Amino acid sequence: MGSGESTTRKVSFGVDDEDRVRILRGVKLSEDVLQRMRGVANIAPDRTSSPASSPQTNTASSHSASSGSQSQQGPQQRAQPSSHSSKSASFSKEDQRRYEQQQKLLKEEWAKMAQREMEAAKEEMAKATSRERQQTRLEAERTKQLSADEIESMVQHLQKKDSQLKALDAFYKEQLAQLEKRVKHLHNHTTNT
Repeated sequence: MGSGESTTRKVSFGVDDEDRVRILRGVKLSEDVLQRMRGVANIAPDRTSSPASSPQTNTASSHSASSGSQSQQGPQQRAQPSSHSSKSASFSKEDQRRYEQQQKLLKEEWAKMAQREMEAAKEEMAKATSRERQQTRLEAERTKQLSADEIESMVQHLQKKDSQLKALDAFYKEQLAQLEKRVKHLHNHTTNT
């Protein structure tokens, strides 16, 4: 891929369930890359007892190499798809197991998230209830204080009224006494004359 040969090309590829590239179309691979891929493909049958991830990457490389350079393959590499189908069956079981395990982990994570949300909602509800109770207590105290203040103002108002009434009572008693004196005086004056 020298800079002189580099151009924009349409490249398509196929991926498996684990988003690994399996097939490349529209890409011309250099002979060096093809040799390395063939070398990996030759090593792959020896590693059948290794973990599942290694054969998958090796088969991915060999599969992409086989589709990219099918005209250059010999009969031994063309016979590989039959062994690949038996591996793909075991891989599909492995994939199914991984999928189920991931689903289980996701469900557990969702359950944990739901539990956290429920706990947060309960905590928020407890805080709201506490605030409401405190608000009710404060309002009751304000009502008591307002009642005490109102009672105080009413007492003062009643005391003023009482003093006014006493003053009026004294005034009227005085007026009544003066009227009684006049009436007596007039009565005495009329009887004496």
